[in-house]
Amino acid sequence: MDFSQVNWLYVAGGVSAVALLAWLIGLFRGRTGFIGAVVGFAHLFAACLNSAAPFRSLVDPGYVGYGFGLLHGDKGLTVSAMATAVFVTALVGAFSALRGSREATLLTAVTSTLFLVVLGWPWLQDILQGKHMSLQLGEFYTLSGPAWAGVQFALMVLPFAIGVVWSVMRMRTAPTAATQ
Repeated sequence: MDFSQVNWLYVAGGVSAVALLAWLIGLFRGRTGFIGAVVGFAHLFAACLNSAAPFRSLVDPGYVGYGFGLLHGDKGLTVSAMATAVFVTALVGAFSALRGSREATLLTAVTSTLFLVVLGWPWLQDILQGKHMSLQLGEFYTLSGPAWAGVQFALMVLPFAIGVVWSVMRMRTAPTAATQ
């Protein structure tokens, strides 16, 4: 089979649908508050964005390369390992945010910090250098400049910053997993 003919959007969609379904089950079965759900969903979204890259970088000869915030690579085993690590780390953060134990909260703090650095640092560098990318919404509307920077901040930086603060504050009062 020629893997360059695979529609990787379908692969990513299938993996993402399974992850979303499992996460929703965990959300409704757990006693997660609103902030935990937002932080968990931000991690889940990061996992879904990286769901096809671990496979594609190994088998698709037409793979153009991997980029996720600070992380970049061309193709092959190193990119697959990097994308797999991002995918698994994001899933761990997504599901640990739904748990109330001190250990799960520590995992959420660590994963939120990692994603805050990986996604937040490039955003901050672009802001400080005055670089603003733009998003074309339809044929006649383009979101650019400070408006697009604000959208990027709200989607890629703020949920993980909230996750760091929320989980560190929650860690002090959360019970251990053994006492739950």
